[in-house]
Amino acid sequence: MPLVKMKDILSHAEENQYGVGAFSVANMEMVIGAVRAAEELRSPLILQIAEV
Repeated sequence: MPLVKMKDILSHAEENQYGVGAFSVANMEMVIGAVRAAEELRSPLILQIAEV
């Protein structure tokens, strides 16, 4: 999964009328789970790093 600029992701989403999920992750297990789900669904993903 490549890294893409947020502006590009959100512009594409707006043009094609879909939402992009933003998930707050606190540890590596959560990162892996979110990325695997996004890859499986072939969907963009915004990861927010939570301070714990």
